[in-house]
Amino acid sequence: MSKRRGRECSSGVARPSPWVVGWVLITFLLQAACATGVPRAGVLTGSGSRPPASRFFKAAGASGSGGPVGVPSVSADTPVEAWGDGLEGLANPEEVRERVRRVEAARAEALVLAAQREGREPEEAREAEADRALARMVGLCSGVEEVGAVLAFTFWVEGGALTLVGYQEERGGGRVGRPADAEGLARVLRLVLTEYAGRHTGEVVLRLRREEARWAVDYDASRPSARPPEARRLPVRTPGTPAGAVLTLQEAAGRLSRAVQVPAGGAARVELEVRLEDGRLAGGELREVRRTREGPGGSPLALSPEVAGHLVQVLLPFTEGLGPRTVLVVLRAEHLLGEARARGWVESARVERPPVQPGQSWYLSMHEATLLRWREGVVEGSAWLAQRGVEEMALWFALGIIARSLGFFATEGLEWVTRALGREPEVVAGWLRTSLKRLTKEERTTFTQLWQKVALEGEQALSRSERKTLRGLFVRLEQAIQEPLNIDLKNTLREEARVYYAELYPQFARALKDLGSKFPVHHRRPLQYAHLFPDENINAAENLTMLQEYVHKEINFLWARFRKARPTPTADEVRRAAEIIDRQFEPWYHRIDDPSGVLKTAEQAKDAALRELQSRFPGLA
Repeated sequence: MSKRRGRECSSGVARPSPWVVGWVLITFLLQAACATGVPRAGVLTGSGSRPPASRFFKAAGASGSGGPVGVPSVSADTPVEAWGDGLEGLANPEEVRERVRRVEAARAEALVLAAQREGREPEEAREAEADRALARMVGLCSGVEEVGAVLAFTFWVEGGALTLVGYQEERGGGRVGRPADAEGLARVLRLVLTEYAGRHTGEVVLRLRREEARWAVDYDASRPSARPPEARRLPVRTPGTPAGAVLTLQEAAGRLSRAVQVPAGGAARVELEVRLEDGRLAGGELREVRRTREGPGGSPLALSPEVAGHLVQVLLPFTEGLGPRTVLVVLRAEHLLGEARARGWVESARVERPPVQPGQSWYLSMHEATLLRWREGVVEGSAWLAQRGVEEMALWFALGIIARSLGFFATEGLEWVTRALGREPEVVAGWLRTSLKRLTKEERTTFTQLWQKVALEGEQALSRSERKTLRGLFVRLEQAIQEPLNIDLKNTLREEARVYYAELYPQFARALKDLGSKFPVHHRRPLQYAHLFPDENINAAENLTMLQEYVHKEINFLWARFRKARPTPTADEVRRAAEIIDRQFEPWYHRIDDPSGVLKTAEQAKDAALRELQSRFPGLA
């Protein structure tokens, strides 16, 4: 097994000697070489030679500007006449859903760009990212003296961010080599991390092989691989791992290693699983201890404390990922007769991912953006997040709620809220935007602060009082969404509906802006009855349509008759009335002109709808 040496520093990670720093420098240098444009496979050593420069590659998985299939590619600058005759009534439901997804994706991308650019220096973040990776690789290479030992790192490299997704160690032949050339390794590694690794997008596999007096690195960046969901796109400007995270890992590693018993004079293969969420430890357990070699007999022995330290060093780079995931670790342990404790080392570690959830790519992009600001400075990051209102953060809230399942909201008295939160991410986001407006400003502020704490620090970070307050806010929301809207909130929602409609149908944006009241945005189920549909977003895309002012007056006439006849209607009565009106006026929906080929006028459509309403609702005059 690889022989290791080094002293413990305050962070719990072995402090490398200068020559070890050199070794690691070569290691990373090679990583970047393979990650950027230099030959996509090859071998480098710590000689400091400069690989050829490579061109920049666009980040894989970056959101593009193309719209969904079946949705016309038009913009706010497209002349109205270029759009033809309109949508021909009610839009296809799938087309509406695609439009909603497109709008949410655009909002998510805007938030990510704001987080990445506002008040930040990208180059400083890249350098800090490289420094962290360098320090961690130095820790893992510390004291590896055995010639032939190999450490293999698999990174996903994107935008200068380095996300470790796999690690493996192979034993050498037993002979101890001479100290490696630290200065040459440092030059090569620094060059790779700062100039080449940040320009590559994709998986990079680095194999660091200990030779007599240097480290040689075999690298491969040519293997096709899917982008892992935990991969980051944004480098983070922090110097190292928070002390709390290191201490938590040390405690968990000590507990897990103490549970392992190795037969005297024998060997064992140990499987562990460590659950992470973002950079936090969420749990860990011992999966299996399988004896691979029996000894002469005697009481089994515990692992040396150094094994726990090595486990922490392996796990620390994995904490750079995003979202919930499990790191599967395989330890090799053996006991040599005459020694007080068993030896051990991490043979491999890899990420096991949960099933992909709806909207996960959106959530992880937005979550990375908010987590980025928070990680780079809790005070400054919290201030940046506070500037983002519910409008910007609703999709992040929605996806975070879905990611944690509805178990968190299993509070007595919640019915409509849990129904609303159980839908698709974009639907939940829209519902949150309108529903949270029914709370007071102070209540919305408290909700935002507490949910941010859950999303960024974990549910366990909430105090008992904070947990009670957050659950109480959802109970308060359950009550608020069943109350009629006041006039101020109705006006606010009308204005937001107009803005949202222009985002959904950019071909009408100019007409909505320039011609104002001539083209009202109509709520098919009126705002007056929003409280009858508490689990639905009154400003949902399917409830909105633009039409001409004179057509809107005809529809308002019908709803005025309905209100007079049914001052306290049921939800089913409102739904049926809306269906009758839609059936007659559908040809005028989503149009700035009169429909062609329709054998009735808007007034005739009103008369037909009135007759049908009178038939369905006795007493309606």
